[in-house]
This record gives sequence, structure tokens and C-alpha cells, in this order.
Amino acid sequence: MKKYSNLFLLLIGFVLSLGIQSCSTTETDVFGKERLLYFERQVKRPTDLSYEWMRVDTAVISVTHHPGEETIEHPFRVVLIGDTLQEDLEYKVIVVDTLTNAKEGMVTYPEKLYFRKGMVMDSLWMTIHTDEVEKDKEFYITLRLIENENFGVGYRGYSDVRLRFNNKASQPGWWDERVEEVYLGIWSEKKFETFVLATGLTSFEGMAAGEMRLYSLKMKEYVAAHSVTEADGSPMIIPIY
Repeated sequence: MKKYSNLFLLLIGFVLSLGIQSCSTTETDVFGKERLLYFERQVKRPTDLSYEWMRVDTAVISVTHHPGEETIEHPFRVVLIGDTLQEDLEYKVIVVDTLTNAKEGMVTYPEKLYFRKGMVMDSLWMTIHTDEVEKDKEFYITLRLIENENFGVGYRGYSDVRLRFNNKASQPGWWDERVEEVYLGIWSEKKFETFVLATGLTSFEGMAAGEMRLYSLKMKEYVAAHSVTEADGSPMIIPIY
């Protein structure tokens, strides 16, 4: 009797192990076949020692911050969930009309978008045509990922990105509170023009703290050497030391 009891228990164990193995294989196969995309919204912001990550879903660009440029390109990062691709595959976006006021010709992006093979993150590049942007007005365009035969849409809330742009003198996003306090001081249109002339740059975006300090010192020397003042004649203060 004990012999048959042990045999029965062994048989049950064998059947259960087959079931667990089958479920595990099925779950793995389903995930492996599913491909999803979403927009990455994390950007690096420099600190004294390294970087910190910030969540941003809107890029803000002023044409006045890019003097002499006929076009301005900006990338939005697209992230893949699932196995890397063996070939380039097309994905789809639409313009969200209710969240867009940009006029035709102001902004373009490729008619066909492809996520490239072997990549886990790719870029969707949008191009602003500066001659088309009317002065002293604010425009924006919102893109949304949608499903197609190749990809689904990933995390909820990460399917949209927005590009805001204008052709008026305005403080750029990278000239934030920390840049004001430590490096360049309070923003003004005249100070930004001086920054471009003194450094040859139009932005500190993506720079480490050490690089920002060197360029700020260069600007401070330029201001002193050329006796540059603000538009109202007051001293142009550069706090870096």
C-alpha cells in the first residue's frame, strides 16, 4: 500500500512540474513577442558634483537663443520595452490638434519614423524652421505615440511630448535659479547677447559644473575688459568667482 502511495505522490509531483514549466514558458514567450514604445522624459541637470535627473515632458525653445540658424533640431527619446529588434521597424505618431497651435511649415519631422535594430532607445527629431516663426508669439505642437502593426504604446502618461517655441526674447530653461545664483547672475536680453559674444555658446545645456564655471569666468573677463553694462546703464553682474 505504501508503495502505491509513494508512486501516486511522485506522479502528482511530475504533473505539477509540467504545469509550472508550461506556464513559465508561456509567460516568457508572450513578453518576448510584445513590443511597446514610450517617450523618455528624464533629463540630466548639472549639480556641483555630478548630475541629477528631472522629469520633463515639454521642451521650450526660443529662436532668439539660436542667432543665425535657419533650423533648430530637437530630439525626443523613444524607449523600447521588449526584445531588441532584428530589423528597423516603423512606428507611428500623430499631432494632437487640441494641444497644438503651430502653423504648417513651422515644425517638421520625418514622414516615416523607424525604431532602429539593436537599439533600446532611439530619437524622434523635430525641426523648427526659424523663418516661419512669427515674432513675439508663442507656439506649441504635441505629438502622441499610437499603436501600429509593429508596436504598442508603453507606460500610461508617457505617450505624449510637446515642443514649445517662440521668436521673442525670453529666459532659456537652462538659465535656471542655480545658474543665476552661482554662474551668470540674473538673466537679461543684453546679458544673453553678451554671453553669446563672450563664449561662442548659446547654452549651458548638458555641461558639467566645471565647464559652466570656466565659461562663466570667460564671460566675466569679457564684461570687465569691454566695460559692458546692462541696457539701462547699470553694472552687468557675473557672480562666479
